[in-house]
Amino acid sequence: MMTLLLKLLLLIALLFQSAFVFAESGAIAISNLTNPQRSTGIQIGDVLKRSLTFETSTPQQMIMKALPAKGTRNDEVELIATNVERLKEGSKNQYKLELIYQVFTNATRPKVMALPAQTINISSNEELSLPTWRFWFSPLVEASIFNAKANVQPQVKPASLDINQYAIGLKVFAGMLIFSIIGLIYVNADAKWLPFNKGDFSHAHKEIKLLSKSKVPDANRVKQAIFCLHKSFNKTYGNNLFANHLDDFISQHPRFKPLHNEIIEFFKLSNQILFSNQFDDNHELMLTLLSLSRSLRNCERGV
Repeated sequence: MMTLLLKLLLLIALLFQSAFVFAESGAIAISNLTNPQRSTGIQIGDVLKRSLTFETSTPQQMIMKALPAKGTRNDEVELIATNVERLKEGSKNQYKLELIYQVFTNATRPKVMALPAQTINISSNEELSLPTWRFWFSPLVEASIFNAKANVQPQVKPASLDINQYAIGLKVFAGMLIFSIIGLIYVNADAKWLPFNKGDFSHAHKEIKLLSKSKVPDANRVKQAIFCLHKSFNKTYGNNLFANHLDDFISQHPRFKPLHNEIIEFFKLSNQILFSNQFDDNHELMLTLLSLSRSLRNCERGV
């Protein structure tokens, strides 16, 4: 009877001692531990991830500082990233910890490897204990790679495309593009340095175009436009040009013959406007003068 009682007391003491040691160790309970889905056929460079969920009152910043350093190697397995995510906040925060590893080994035969067992002290009295997780490593080449090197074939170059069939079309379109650009510049430009762009009507058209862009009503701008055209006629004719000299002007400059009627109408309009005191600014008339100056400029250029 005494022996049985002594054994019972001894058992109770051992239980208390175990509980005291467990409480003193401060091991944190892991509620969920997830290892990589595949444990066979792992090759060099493969990434393996294990995650676990736990609760603790330790701040997230302290947990991050306690994690093993990125680049830590163990048994040819390198820790390449760690991540801590807070899932729930309260008296005890719930965290999810991810540890991401990458396999680096030069083994030429299959062998058993492992993600290492780790003890992470996240505070002075709390720690996380991760068990070992084993897997089979499968090399890309089962023996020496010298035989593979001897039989390596040169890479095949991609087949060349025959562009001769497109060369003629490319040249034709390039020529059309260049010709079109030159034509647009020549027809629309007003710079004096351009070939065939030094004419008097080119200068008049430029001034009338500037006058037509003004949106402020001004009774004098139509008169200014008419003066610009008269000035160009006089310079081209070499003397003051009047309505009764138009036939002589056309005979000396036959390139303006297609506009003979328009020139006659211009001189009639000029007499009405310049010698009338009741004329007001007219936008439509300004556009008519602009169109006439453009036509005279084109005739001057021979377009």
